[in-house]
Amino acid sequence: MHILLTGTAGNVGKYMLPWLVKRDHTVTALDIVPVPEAVLARIPPKSQHLVHHKVFDLTDYKALDELFEDAKTAGDPITGVIHLAGVPKPMSYDQRYVHNNNVTCSYNIMRTAADHGVERIVQASSMNAMGMSFTPEGHAHWDYLPFDEQSPKRPEDSYSLGKLICEAQADSLCLLFPDIRIASLRFHMIRPRYDTAWPDARWQDFWCWNSLEDCATSSLLGLTTENWHGHEVFYIIADEICWEGGLDQTRKRTKDEGVRAAEHKVGSLDLLTTAWKGRYQTVNEEFWAENPRRSFFDTSKAQRVLGWKHSVGEGDNHPWP
Repeated sequence: MHILLTGTAGNVGKYMLPWLVKRDHTVTALDIVPVPEAVLARIPPKSQHLVHHKVFDLTDYKALDELFEDAKTAGDPITGVIHLAGVPKPMSYDQRYVHNNNVTCSYNIMRTAADHGVERIVQASSMNAMGMSFTPEGHAHWDYLPFDEQSPKRPEDSYSLGKLICEAQADSLCLLFPDIRIASLRFHMIRPRYDTAWPDARWQDFWCWNSLEDCATSSLLGLTTENWHGHEVFYIIADEICWEGGLDQTRKRTKDEGVRAAEHKVGSLDLLTTAWKGRYQTVNEEFWAENPRRSFFDTSKAQRVLGWKHSVGEGDNHPWP
């Protein structure tokens, strides 16, 4: 498959580029900044011919047209798109810029791909499409738990609103182009492994995460699986929470205290009632009956439709900032 991969200089893209090449996919890699040499060095010499990397501005839709046309002319048309590009650390930038950049780039890449006959598209969405991590203190409330793809969406910040708009773009494009298929993957806090995730777990994020391997496997499954059509949203989140502290949000173990210590770990529902009491309406407690540390996000749709399962895999060896 010839895959157009955007955001290849970002933390997820740096992992996914060699991951896809290892599986014999041709990758056209785009980012507003160059792909780091250390990432390209992870691609074996025998596979270097599979990679075409370019510094590229996704707001330039005419240049995108040329990119797709050039691939066709070369006899190797792009057949799938994985769109990861977005503003990193969105709260560090002017919120108008974050919104406008992310929404524009998403539409440009998906619309241009559809115009050029690409029928399989994956875009990195976020659990924040429903409004969560960046919602102002005291504003968030929840209709029911666990969360699923039908949970009400109340984004207030520009990043979360942008992610929801990108999903609406996918709905629209699948109506306009009935033969295309788009998977919007709602990732959470992305880290290589559990031990790199738990120190950054936050109460505002419901103590959840997903691995780099999760991003890669779900993205490829979003392109290659059969028997579904149109636009679908999927939660891609680890099976268990990654909180290593107690019921006091100001206290969690430090890295030098070890990971997964033998002492009792608090369960998900204990955390919920402590942190969010009075801020949610209904809870299906049976969801946690077999595993008290189960995530707050129901990923059964991704498991059923995509055949996806949480894993860490090659993330064990991936450098992390």
